[in-house]
Amino acid sequence: MNDRFYIIDDDKGIRRVLKNIIKQYDLGTVIGESDNGKDAIKDIKVLNPPIVLVDLLLPGVDGIGIVSEIKKMNIDTNFIMISQVTSKEIVSKAYTMGVEFFIHKPINVVEVISIINKVKEKLTMHEVINSFEQAFHSMSMLRDYKSNMKTQTVSERDRIKKVLSQLGILGEAGSNDLVEMILLIWEEDDTEKQRLLHQKLSELYKMLNKRYEDDHDASSNVGAIEQRIRRAINKALANIANMGIEDYGNEMFIRYSNTLFDFKEVRKQMDFARGKSNYGGKISVKKFIEGIIVELKSE
Repeated sequence: MNDRFYIIDDDKGIRRVLKNIIKQYDLGTVIGESDNGKDAIKDIKVLNPPIVLVDLLLPGVDGIGIVSEIKKMNIDTNFIMISQVTSKEIVSKAYTMGVEFFIHKPINVVEVISIINKVKEKLTMHEVINSFEQAFHSMSMLRDYKSNMKTQTVSERDRIKKVLSQLGILGEAGSNDLVEMILLIWEEDDTEKQRLLHQKLSELYKMLNKRYEDDHDASSNVGAIEQRIRRAINKALANIANMGIEDYGNEMFIRYSNTLFDFKEVRKQMDFARGKSNYGGKISVKKFIEGIIVELKSE
């Protein structure tokens, strides 16, 4: 996907750094830039960029003001805010107004790439959902489709993918296995859900493999399924730990560090990432799956 970016920052050097990162790592195309909010709002109305990187502190209209104005115009733009500000009130206000993520100054290349890729994952997921909806509309089947169980399955599938996207593992091979395993459990009634959650993991892996055979006429090695799932969850643990290191008040860190993982293990992973320990945290596949099911029930 060749995404289009618009950059707003009154520091020419920052704009140049961001443009270079986007170009060097083939993240997309910068279609415009501005050093002030007034001109930026005019440009965004015309250019309609999918992703806007906007500085919080700007002369005239600040970053939050820009986001507010664009949202009022119902322009479908995803905002990434750039800031040195650490005030929780200001950060909370930015999220409320529609900011997707924060990039902290001074600019860190790894953080910029990571945040942009997360927003791109979200855009990709929305495109997939929209394409499904358009297909169902064109066949005059959307209303009937929503009335049966398949609609619920598609809906739950998207909600599971949203969580995995927030954890930064939607692109991992094991993410597909996780989605299918969670759906395998979720589709059952409450009594059967509890029974499956108390099954040995080896049995759940076998059931998932049989699901692949029955639904897709495809089989996978049970051991390979287990390894893919464990690698994906380990990646999620590392990502959550990094969120906590960058911002202990991060909404995703607070939400998932204790529901999908044992918080003590998250702390160990944080110490490992900081170089304070030779060992990272450990995962529990069962706790991770149970945590996402709890998330599905709570929404």
